[in-house]
Amino acid sequence: MLEKLLIVFCYFNYHPKTKLVEVKIGFGPSGKTEKVECKVCHKNFIRGNQNNNLLKIVLLVILVFFLLLLLF
Repeated sequence: MLEKLLIVFCYFNYHPKTKLVEVKIGFGPSGKTEKVECKVCHKNFIRGNQNNNLLKIVLLVILVFFLLLLLF
C-alpha cells in the first residue's frame, strides 16, 4: 500500500526515496550538482542548487489526506 502511495508522489514530481549516483562540484552560480535516482520509479534526474518548494509538499500532503479519506 505504501509503495502505491509513493508512486503518487512521483507522479507529482516529488521523489521521497532517492539514492545518490554522482556528484559534480563546480564554482559559480551552478555550484554543486547531483545526479540522483528515485528508488520508487527508477527515474534519473539532476538535482542542482536545492530549492525546497514547500507549497508542493503541502499540496501533496493534502492530496494524500483526501485519498485516504476516500479509501476509508
